Amino acid sequence: MAAWVGWSLDSWKRRLSLLAAALLLAGTQSVIMVQKFGIGWEPFSFAAALAAGLVTAACLSPRGAGVERWFAGRLGRSLLQRLTVAQSAEFLLPDQREAAVLTCRMLNETPLREQMPAREFLKLMEAFREAATRVLLEHGALLDAPESGAVRAFFGLPLAVENHADKAAAAALVLAEAMQQFAVTHMHKEYHPVECGTGVVCGTLTAGVSGEQYSAAGDAVEQSRWLAGLNAEYHTLILTDHATHRLAENTEDRPLEILNPPEGAAVEVFHLLATSGGLSREALARRDAFRDAITLLRAGHAEDALRRFEDAREGLIHEDAVLERFVTQAEHQSARDGKKLPPPSRPRARFSPRRIFRP
Repeated sequence: MAAWVGWSLDSWKRRLSLLAAALLLAGTQSVIMVQKFGIGWEPFSFAAALAAGLVTAACLSPRGAGVERWFAGRLGRSLLQRLTVAQSAEFLLPDQREAAVLTCRMLNETPLREQMPAREFLKLMEAFREAATRVLLEHGALLDAPESGAVRAFFGLPLAVENHADKAAAAALVLAEAMQQFAVTHMHKEYHPVECGTGVVCGTLTAGVSGEQYSAAGDAVEQSRWLAGLNAEYHTLILTDHATHRLAENTEDRPLEILNPPEGAAVEVFHLLATSGGLSREALARRDAFRDAITLLRAGHAEDALRRFEDAREGLIHEDAVLERFVTQAEHQSARDGKKLPPPSRPRARFSPRRIFRP
């Protein structure tokens, strides 16, 4: 039994802690058996056998590939243990990998930095990184190098997973709730409330050990940061790209616009709403109406789009900033379309000015 335990544990610290606990238990039991039952039990042979079993099994247990040093503090415990006992380190070699990139940004970092004393602002930034990091590590993410006002993580690295898009989307939804709670906890009357936004992008990354660290690079990295910042414009919490929309099978979202990022090709932006089953029947109907309206608006049918936007408004309790944004666009497009039409002919002798119909 001792040999099997020593084989399964992954660190000497845990093995020594277990040995100390077993020795303490054996010593106290021997005293209790003498005092209560008059049975003499000598625990030294038991302790020696236990120690020998733990040490022998630990020495013969399979060694890790030595890769854990690249990911200390960047992976959760379960994933780090898998890497520790890995027999091959091929995943460290630079290669093209399919993964999801999640970036969470503090959207109003600049005004907060200008308002708050330096010490308080730095404490706020550290608390923000700690809160976001805790959620991401719990969801199996690989953390990227820290940067000012943002936390970035990868799903599908360093070990590939089939559903990296779903994992990233699920983590983003939990993270959004955590950041809303973070904003409430760190609210001050004299400062602006903290605002956070998350961007999720799926794509091909070049990942592997470069120099002294494991890193990943690609268009998806910068696009995730760009999408995270766009949340300030749309008043949303999570934005994704079309690849995430296509690959994530267990999510509910709605399309917004097709935009040109600072780098790379045009991106269709989606607003992530919930995981599958997370929306009520009424909310799904409003989402479908909104999606139909966006399709009509892109096709140039502004009047039809406005009618579907009205269906998307039905039953709303709180104002939907995204919906109102596109309603305004549809109204402007409809007005422009109306100006292109030739003015109708009006026979002056038949109508007086008061009876002219004005739409």
